Amino acid sequence: MAKFLKKRNSESASAGVGRNFIAMMTLQLGAYAMSFATFPYLARVLGPHQFGVFGYSMAIAAYGTTFTEWGFNLSGPRAVVECRNDPARLNELIWSIVAGKAVLCLISLGILCVVVLFNHQFAAVFLVILCSWIAVVANVFTMYWLMQGLERFRLLATVVLLARVLMLPLTFIFVRDSNDVLAAALIQAAGPFVAALFSVLVAYRTGVLKRPSVSVMSTWHRLVQGADMFVAAASVSLFSSANTMILGATAGAYQVGIYAAADKIRNVGNIIPAQINQVFFPRITALFKENREESAKLTVKGLCAVQLITTGIAAFFCISASGVSALVLGEAYSGSVTVLKLLSLCAIAGNFSYFVGLQVLVPFGKAKTRSMIMLFGGLINVVVAFLVAPHFGAQGAAISLLAAEIVIIVLYAILIIRGRELREYMLYGFYKFK
Repeated sequence: MAKFLKKRNSESASAGVGRNFIAMMTLQLGAYAMSFATFPYLARVLGPHQFGVFGYSMAIAAYGTTFTEWGFNLSGPRAVVECRNDPARLNELIWSIVAGKAVLCLISLGILCVVVLFNHQFAAVFLVILCSWIAVVANVFTMYWLMQGLERFRLLATVVLLARVLMLPLTFIFVRDSNDVLAAALIQAAGPFVAALFSVLVAYRTGVLKRPSVSVMSTWHRLVQGADMFVAAASVSLFSSANTMILGATAGAYQVGIYAAADKIRNVGNIIPAQINQVFFPRITALFKENREESAKLTVKGLCAVQLITTGIAAFFCISASGVSALVLGEAYSGSVTVLKLLSLCAIAGNFSYFVGLQVLVPFGKAKTRSMIMLFGGLINVVVAFLVAPHFGAQGAAISLLAAEIVIIVLYAILIIRGRELREYMLYGFYKFK
């Protein structure tokens, strides 16, 4: 009987992951299909220089979003799993995280205003940055983490896609030439804002969001709880947004445009691996507490799926980078070809390290270690980028990213090999997977 129940639990877990994966793939494919309907248009209409300004402002807003998010996109779902059967605790959790995000949003806005006073490059595009900053405000009220913890992925997909559909036509209506970069930034940020409002409405209508119930202590507790995840998330920004910022400061807006365009294409190829990570995280977290063996098997299954898909997509981009760049971006972005190839190699290393760090180290209570390793890798990326970007532009930024990703993989491998529990966990998962 016990074996039968164990088998049923395993089948139920796999079925749940499958349904959630389909829902998230529907979301991402739909979202990227709509995004890709505007991305080539914006790249061509704005031109490499103004598209670089657009990418620069979005990178600054991404830093604000990362700070405001504070790792709640990962610590939030874990907390929801622990209290989703207790409506009062769940409501307090929701409002505590919203309050924490609101405080962080105000702090980040204050930092931005101070930086603008002393940085002429920021001041020159300040209006564009402010338009992009609407996405940071939207993040305060975004409830994606709640739906992820409740494993309501289909509901999440519906909310986000509806917001995207509503905002899609505005780009073609209001962005007509390179002078419309302000409108492009505003429309880009308005999508997350509408999606955030929808997510709040859905949370309220489904009954999980009730009257505000928050205290200073509960908010502080959530901030402390998400601190390790924030360091990891901030470290990720040292791999992505930092390179855009460094290019803007050392090589000019044109190189930002070349890099941002190639990165956008690379991110489209990363849709499936990214969703495997999101879908597997709450399920592996729950299984880890209930059935360590099933958790190990699911972890290895997810890791193999991520790497197989990522490698195939990276190989496609490396072989056809020239044709893809010409088709999507046009001849003005010929410099993006080599950058796209390098970023595709970065995806192979990055997806491996991200999955292992999130799905293996975090369940074993090594979130802080993971954060420190990612922070170290991020700092390496920044240092190398500052050294090579002034000489090699966008290609240098991509090379620095690849070097940092390799360093993280090496450090993760050493950690797992030297840790008996981690080593046995992975070996068991690979043995059962075979």
